[in-house]
Amino acid sequence: MLWIDGRPRPDVPVRVAATRSARRRGLLGRATVAGGLVLAPCRQVHTIGMRVPIDAVFVARDGRVLRIAHLAPGRVSRPVWRSRWVLEGPIGGAAAWGIRVGTRLEVREHAGHDAPAPEDRRGARGGGPMSGEGALVLVATPIGNLGDLSPRAVEALRTADVVAAEDTRRTRALLTHAGIPAGARLVSVHEHNERARAAELVERIRRGARVVLVTDAGTPGISDPGERLVRVCVDAGVRVETVPGPSAVLAALVVSGLPTARFVMEGFLPRSGRERTERLAAVAGEPRTTVLFEAPHRVAETLADLARVCGGDRPVAVARELTKRFESVWRGTLLDAVAHVAAEAPRGEHVLVVGGAPPAAEPDDAAVRAAVERHLAAGASARDAAAEVAASLGVPKRRAYEIATELRHA
Repeated sequence: MLWIDGRPRPDVPVRVAATRSARRRGLLGRATVAGGLVLAPCRQVHTIGMRVPIDAVFVARDGRVLRIAHLAPGRVSRPVWRSRWVLEGPIGGAAAWGIRVGTRLEVREHAGHDAPAPEDRRGARGGGPMSGEGALVLVATPIGNLGDLSPRAVEALRTADVVAAEDTRRTRALLTHAGIPAGARLVSVHEHNERARAAELVERIRRGARVVLVTDAGTPGISDPGERLVRVCVDAGVRVETVPGPSAVLAALVVSGLPTARFVMEGFLPRSGRERTERLAAVAGEPRTTVLFEAPHRVAETLADLARVCGGDRPVAVARELTKRFESVWRGTLLDAVAHVAAEAPRGEHVLVVGGAPPAAEPDDAAVRAAVERHLAAGASARDAAAEVAASLGVPKRRAYEIATELRHA
């Protein structure tokens, strides 16, 4: 049922086009129009293929009427960027129903509507376009090939109230490629202002806005802005969603030829100092496959450091320009990788996939005996000495205990 300025209007039959196909179909092919049809989400309508003129009432998320368009057949309306839904009706219907710009509309109930299709679940989750629930939506964007932009990503970008972008110039170009007008929806969110911008975006989400976050390439929050904003949103209790897609981490990992069952994402290593030394040592001792990012002008230095701490024979895959025309993946050892990069000027951001550290050799009996003797000499019991040695050397406790008992009775 349609409510106008807080009053129910049972005399105005309203249907809701709840599926994408129903929204695309709209009032096409109808010889007459009785009542209204709600299209949500919607910012622009057309009457191409229609047989009768219509009124199109553009409504904001809070229910306020923003604009009323009178469209003859074969016309396209101007987009209304703040519109969240549109009420289509017969020409002159808006005036007859008492609807004008500034009127408050609400659809509280409707007996007849199209059931949601499997691919259109936002209403079923309670967060549909008519519910007024805002959200932060993390949208993955192509890492090189624009053809990797998914239909869900396009839809999220098209219907967003705010598009928060790491670089608004690059995102504007992406929107243009996808045929999506940017309007005034773009705001910048990068590593230098993410913390300050978060409070503003949370407030807009609380007021019902859907804020889409994109970075220059790949998935937000992975070595890119997004982590802090998500944390603030989670702490504030607002909804966080994701539209998954391209990821340089996974793309490089799966083509590396190295184990993929367990892996670690290290991102960019610190450039120098103690932090870099500690992180390199952690990679050297990491038994799982490690994925790192590196800039072209530092990749040679990083590979040399990895060869030094991990050993030159550690396997590695060096991926660059992933999904682009000159994509390449080089596979070999760290020592050979140093020579490979030195022989060819590196271009583009690199992803390094390093094999895990081999299992440490088990200590021999002499090493276990020496460790047990030290603990016994310090006054530990055979049981305590065995427990300490088993923990420190990674040997079975029973083996250490047998040696401790033998030394006690010697």
